[in-house]
Amino acid sequence: MSAAEVLDEYLDGLLVGAPMNTPAAPAASPAAPAPVATTPTATASPAPAPAPAAAPAPATPAPRVAAPAPRAVPAPRSAPILAGAAPASAEPSTPAPAVERTSRWLRLRCGHQAYGLELLKVQEVVLPSPLLALRGTPPAMLGVMNLRGQVVPVLDLGVHLGQASQPTTPATRFVVLEDKGDILGLRVSAVEDVVTLAEPQIEAPDRCRMGRLHNDLFRGIARLSAEPIILLDATCLLQTGGPGAGA
Repeated sequence: MSAAEVLDEYLDGLLVGAPMNTPAAPAASPAAPAPVATTPTATASPAPAPAPAAAPAPATPAPRVAAPAPRAVPAPRSAPILAGAAPASAEPSTPAPAVERTSRWLRLRCGHQAYGLELLKVQEVVLPSPLLALRGTPPAMLGVMNLRGQVVPVLDLGVHLGQASQPTTPATRFVVLEDKGDILGLRVSAVEDVVTLAEPQIEAPDRCRMGRLHNDLFRGIARLSAEPIILLDATCLLQTGGPGAGA
């Protein structure tokens, strides 16, 4: 009999008033504990990542103030171009100055006359040295000298040009010419200096104001001052002034 039925019968006995000799009902078994409702624990979801910081808003540039428009400058009025007239050039064309050719000459003397020899053909100027005379040579050929082991024929330049022989003085020198292997010494009364001549300063032999010079040894006449200088052709001297020349 269930506990509920025993309880109902007990209540009925009380109501009727008759005692009930019914065995005592066994103690009710303890009621089973009510099941505890287990509420599932919610699993915490990972917190969302923080949102990236918002980029700072670009600074608003200040409004540009429009610069005032430049004032138009009127173009200069040009002179009217006449029909058929050639346009004038902007600048007058100036011709470049011509390069003046010059040459250097060794000025020397034979007696009182000044002569010039092109410096490019002059090897050196030396003091007079003993000469070895040669037989069968023209009067202007004085002999040969020993110049550092080289035999050099020596010519009296004044006599070779038709002048009288001049005595030897402390100013007497030997001028040594050299060109393409040919060598010749010239005896002169004195050596003065080196001069630079421009082409306009040299008069051609057939046009010089002193009179026409027909000798092939002459290159022309130069006037540096009141005294003229007769310019000699060194190459021609080397060819005609050797030991056998004029023999």
